[in-house]
Amino acid sequence: MKSIAFGGKEHERLEINVFGYGCAASGNYHDVNWLSVETFICCGGFHGKFPATFFTGDLQSFHSQLASLYQILTGTAKFETLEGQLKLEATGDGLGHIKISGEALDQAGIGNKLIFEIGIDQTQLQTSVQSLAAATSAFPVRT
Repeated sequence: MKSIAFGGKEHERLEINVFGYGCAASGNYHDVNWLSVETFICCGGFHGKFPATFFTGDLQSFHSQLASLYQILTGTAKFETLEGQLKLEATGDGLGHIKISGEALDQAGIGNKLIFEIGIDQTQLQTSVQSLAAATSAFPVRT
């Protein structure tokens, strides 16, 4: 399992735990690149977790954008799952402050929606970029 985390250790936290590929490495490109994950969100008085499936390419794209944001600390990095269960937008102000706005659905397409916001700084962003790099390395896009 690999964990990707944003925010503090207990409060104002988003954590994505990647358990592995959803199916064996045989079949077509789309089937073999689904990841089984569990997403945990704690923001203000709200906290919860839900299972989901994310596409490997979506995590890889987000890592690239987030690494760029960490380097220049301005601009936006976006993540959206194919089935819409998690949308994130990380925006840097150029001074080391990063705002992560998000929407989460507990079930793909029909679930309850939580809209949230987490504030982090550039040192926390570095940790997030590193954990995302470890997850994309452990579970790369299969061809």
